[in-house]
Amino acid sequence: MEGDTLQPENAFWHFSLAVYAAPGVQDACLALQDRFGLDVNLALFCAWAGAGRGMALAPADVAEAAALVQDWREEVVAPLRNLRRRLKPRPEAPVKALRQRVAALELEAEQLQQAMLFRMAAGWLAAAPSRGLALRNLHALLAWSGAGEGTAAATALLATAAEAANAP
Repeated sequence: MEGDTLQPENAFWHFSLAVYAAPGVQDACLALQDRFGLDVNLALFCAWAGAGRGMALAPADVAEAAALVQDWREEVVAPLRNLRRRLKPRPEAPVKALRQRVAALELEAEQLQQAMLFRMAAGWLAAAPSRGLALRNLHALLAWSGAGEGTAAATALLATAAEAANAP
């Protein structure tokens, strides 16, 4: 780990960009967010930890990661997301331009959130990457959150995200 500085350009960020761009993943991630109240960056972190780093996360690890970024997510990312969504129905060109700038700030804030998670994970030992671990880690996220991993919808979303995690 390189000191206490954040590294916005890191392996986790590049993994997230590639996975999020895969077919079906954006919808799966947004459904995790909107239907289950889960943080998309935490879901991507769980997938990256397994598929990209070979790390098996327990619910306690997920809780540690969530606690690390909770204030940032609630005080920075969520307000930017809410503002972007409130501006969406406005058709005026200046409002659309403002919405694009807010969206860019939201993405930058999410990148910094991921940099915080990456810095935390940099100290964890890595083994061989595994798609199976990505799915296991996503189940740990659902167990920690209380979202109920037994539902068919949640399982389908997890499978979609885990499959895409193996793509990059």
